Amino acid sequence: MVLAEKHGTCSFPVVRDEYSYFSTTLNLYFKYNVTRVLNEAGYLPSNTEKYPLGGIVSAIQNAFHATPKLDCSKDAVNELHLCFYKDFKPRDCIIERSPENDNYFSSSSCPKYVSLPVYMSSGVDDATAAIPWILENEPL
Repeated sequence: MVLAEKHGTCSFPVVRDEYSYFSTTLNLYFKYNVTRVLNEAGYLPSNTEKYPLGGIVSAIQNAFHATPKLDCSKDAVNELHLCFYKDFKPRDCIIERSPENDNYFSSSSCPKYVSLPVYMSSGVDDATAAIPWILENEPL
């Protein structure tokens, strides 16, 4: 069982099986459309253009009221993580504890200016598209 081994274990018992886990994940992907938010804020995919990391984070914070976590390789964003409570509302991605003052904070492997590399779509060209059997049968 995938959930019992690695992915999705934190969502149990709210999400009880693999089907529910993956359908919920797809629903969240369409509901929290990071690509649209960044495009509307003027941050377009480019292998050469550099954008301020703070601006990217602010655009996401303003849209979803939560702080994302970004992972970079050199000056290019490789991953952007949104974190959620068990009720699937966004929360800050707080992942480390400061040894100086015991406060939690979100870290990033990114420099102050980053590129948002162009990527090849995995088959869904527009995140406004729906997967009918999921969206009709499994609303959040």
